[in-house]
Amino acid sequence: MLLLSLDTSYSYQNFTLFDCKSLSPLLVYGEDRDRKSLEIFPKIFQDLGINLKEINIFAVNVGPGYSTSLRVGVAMFKTYAQISGKPLIPYSAYEVFAQLTPSEGRYLGILKVSRYWIYSLFEKTSEGFKELIKPSVLDDKAIENLQTERLVLVIPLPFSREFQPLKEKLNIEKQIVLPFRTLSEVGAKVAYRKYLEGKKTDLFSVEPIYFRPAV
Repeated sequence: MLLLSLDTSYSYQNFTLFDCKSLSPLLVYGEDRDRKSLEIFPKIFQDLGINLKEINIFAVNVGPGYSTSLRVGVAMFKTYAQISGKPLIPYSAYEVFAQLTPSEGRYLGILKVSRYWIYSLFEKTSEGFKELIKPSVLDDKAIENLQTERLVLVIPLPFSREFQPLKEKLNIEKQIVLPFRTLSEVGAKVAYRKYLEGKKTDLFSVEPIYFRPAV
């Protein structure tokens, strides 16, 4: 059984071909591209020998991220799933964060999209991922609301240094830095687990996560 996972949330657009039997990636591909150049992905699939008719499960990162590339990526995989009659499993960046955290607990996940710092408060439990606060802009009001909590910060390595001034305004007791770039690889594992748990999603309800009005 093959799962194809796509991440177009940032300029580093990437996908993973995942073998569900061995629970390991067969191919991980990514490159920095303009957000409006996603039309080349079908040709890349073809050039790399990926036959979309052989894919059993499609999975896509719904963000948060850049709205233009997210919309195109999500729409593309919705089309593939609809034409093929195969399931589409959405996953968020923060579900990937939870997959990479070492233990159960509450976490503050941080991403940067354009000039905005985006946060979500989530919990990792034995039953999986639970979103406590939906992805939102980390503004002064949000910082004030979070200051009463002792937080475990989860942040990708590229953003960790730049976030330091805001980190000092929060009650961070521990920091987990994630040295990864291809969200699609870990996202494939998240999506397959959701598939096994029977967490099927109505195809037409799969939409990008918007932390502010779409433009």
